[in-house]
Amino acid sequence: MINTTVENQQSPTILTLCANVKDFILHDTPQKAKVKIMELENKLESKPELVSDDRFLILSTLAKYYRKIKQYDKAGNYSRQAIRMTKDVSKEYIEVIIDTYLDYAALEREYGQQSTARIELAKLLAFLDANDYKDSLSKGHIFSSLARISMEEENMESGLAQLEKALVYYHKAVPTTHPIISKTVDILSGAYIQIENYPKAIELYEELRKAYREQGDKESEARILLKIGEVNFRVDLRKARKTITDAIKLMDEIYKGNHLEISKAILMLAEIDENLGNFPRAINYYKQALQQLTSFYDENHFMIVFIYSKIGTLSIKTFKWKNAREYLEKGLVLSTPFPKVRSQFLYALGKIYSDEKDFEKAFAVFQEFLEQLEKGGKKKSLACGNTLQAIAFNYVQQEKYEEAFSYYKKALEIYENLPNCKEEKGLTSIRLAYCYENMEEKDIQRAEYYIEKGFYLIERARNKELIEEALAGIIEFYTRNLNQRKRRMYEDKFVKLRTKPNEGEH
Repeated sequence: MINTTVENQQSPTILTLCANVKDFILHDTPQKAKVKIMELENKLESKPELVSDDRFLILSTLAKYYRKIKQYDKAGNYSRQAIRMTKDVSKEYIEVIIDTYLDYAALEREYGQQSTARIELAKLLAFLDANDYKDSLSKGHIFSSLARISMEEENMESGLAQLEKALVYYHKAVPTTHPIISKTVDILSGAYIQIENYPKAIELYEELRKAYREQGDKESEARILLKIGEVNFRVDLRKARKTITDAIKLMDEIYKGNHLEISKAILMLAEIDENLGNFPRAINYYKQALQQLTSFYDENHFMIVFIYSKIGTLSIKTFKWKNAREYLEKGLVLSTPFPKVRSQFLYALGKIYSDEKDFEKAFAVFQEFLEQLEKGGKKKSLACGNTLQAIAFNYVQQEKYEEAFSYYKKALEIYENLPNCKEEKGLTSIRLAYCYENMEEKDIQRAEYYIEKGFYLIERARNKELIEEALAGIIEFYTRNLNQRKRRMYEDKFVKLRTKPNEGEH
């Protein structure tokens, strides 16, 4: 394009207006730009003789503004007008041209038009090649945008290749410790994690960690160590624990006391030990995290409530009943805003109260737990069946067999409509038999039917210990009810089971 001398003299008013609007957008206050936007639109309409550069700058700025306030039609219209003008715009505005293309591609992506976005980015690459523009940072942005499109279309292979290209360009343009490198490594590592290429994700983070260490940026190094620990969590829990422990040591040097990042790292250690089955150590880590997090959050914050549930449920597994009850009761009071976590408190406390034979309290929390399941559309779930069984068992302990029978019956109805529940159906059938045998109106015939049905289901589940337990129960049943033939038949089964080698033995 050839402009006259007058055309090349840009209007300070337009430049200033565009700069002001972009500043408001940058600082996330686009509402303050309304007056200036009106001025720009008036200039666009009232001055058809505007020089190309001025018209382009106005169109580009309006497109950016309307994208920010989510007016797709106007943003798209102004973007397309600006892009059509690029061949007539001075080369000094090439960075604005690049920004306009990238903004328009992002706009189309946001509204699900990935194909259009890809075409615009391809046009931008062609435009840069035609103008022999070799800015690596811009190329990095373009390939990063292309990668996002591919991933949104679930083309992971293409997305990874484009992200790798973006990273190469970024490395040419900025130091390894630049935020754009860290952001791209995060996205790329996340993609590798998604396809379970964990070594590649760790390799990328290790390169970044090395750069931070060489720069003496301990805070960023610790942050990357935590990310490496998160990846290792999926691969090798012991490696993950070592990495996160190293990160905590580094953060202790930096922060000299409580810090939210340290608290989160300690929580990760707790989760690792929980997964490794080291419950006492996991409890200690959860307690450490709780102590720190109370410095940053109110007691009714989700993280505080969550940790109460963890300490409580793990204390049950370590038979620390008093400790479990203390934390679960504290957490239950705070858990109302968090229904899923509240359900965990209710079920765990039901178990504790049952163990303590505080049946009234147990019934109350179990009933609320069942109500929570019903609200969540899980009235016919395994959890519901198990809870009904727990209530029934409490009634058996109180010798209230009619009430127990009712709950066992409901539990069995649920199990019969669920897959892979042979053991649950078998055990519930045997317990129903016990109720038939002990209710005021005894029905030994029905008891026999259910106890044999229960044993048949358990036998098919192939759990040797459970089969032995069921056989012991059925032998006792026939001993009590004076059926020697059946008793001997099941005694023979018991002997054969005891003498039969376990699967895998030779």
